Amino acid sequence: MITLFFAAICLTLPIALNAQGAIANALPLLGDSSDMSASAERRLGDRIASELYRDPDFIDDPVLTDYVQGIWQPLLASARARGDLTPELDERFAWRIILGRDRSVNAFALPGGYFGLHLGLLAVVSSRDELASVLGHELSHVTQRHISRLISKSNQQTPWMIGAMVLGALAANKSPDAGNALIVGGQALSVQGQLNFSRDMEREADRIGFGLMTQAGFEAQGFVSMFDKLQQAARLNDSGAYPYLRSHPLTTERIADMQSRLPLGAPQAAAASPGMTHAMLTARARVLSNPGVDALRGWLAQADDAGLAKSRA
Repeated sequence: MITLFFAAICLTLPIALNAQGAIANALPLLGDSSDMSASAERRLGDRIASELYRDPDFIDDPVLTDYVQGIWQPLLASARARGDLTPELDERFAWRIILGRDRSVNAFALPGGYFGLHLGLLAVVSSRDELASVLGHELSHVTQRHISRLISKSNQQTPWMIGAMVLGALAANKSPDAGNALIVGGQALSVQGQLNFSRDMEREADRIGFGLMTQAGFEAQGFVSMFDKLQQAARLNDSGAYPYLRSHPLTTERIADMQSRLPLGAPQAAAASPGMTHAMLTARARVLSNPGVDALRGWLAQADDAGLAKSRA
């Protein structure tokens, strides 16, 4: 959180030092009405991602990274085959997933083809197919240039303000107080509203993401079962554990649309039975997302109890 706070300071400090000319050369210019160019969006994404990589919650775990890439790369290949990912975007954007240690259930798309994935979401998905549904949805937000189209509506805002706004929104998901320290002023609040995806964009990301994951070889039922899981969470009092529901609110229309896309006569959603590899990876995500001493003792106690129960059986 400290890193995110100083990220906003780093983005705004040059203005206070009358270095607007240098900033103008380093950051993209937004047009009056046209969409942001792919190269300009990538430059903005690079600045935001560089701060996330410095955040203490950033995690570089080769085991989890390899597992996520095993799902991510087929989705990218599917997007290329379907024509959703154009050669220009394929070349110019990063297409990188940044893993965060946060225990909350969240995933998000950033400008320039960067994506955030919290370990909390990895810990709750019941199958590769459910994770593919989330990643396919976020991938579609970028391939359809939803971020660029939203930023274009903010054509009177400078890119550094948009960058600070994105970082502030991410901080607010962890700590409302830290987020409020970044989200200040009427202009920033205006950008926050404009960066929320519209219902039409959410439906489009659902539809295209569904096509991506099924063509990539994942089960369509994973999209529906993930929606069911999020719907159950939405019925409970929001304690902050599911910020994904705030940035991607579920509607009955979205749920019904995904259910209608299942093959005719397909069985109703059943509790997914995770394979051994997936179960081990989700357990790893839970442990790494809560590395404190007390948590470690709890994991060891659970393992001892499980071993004792197995020996008695």
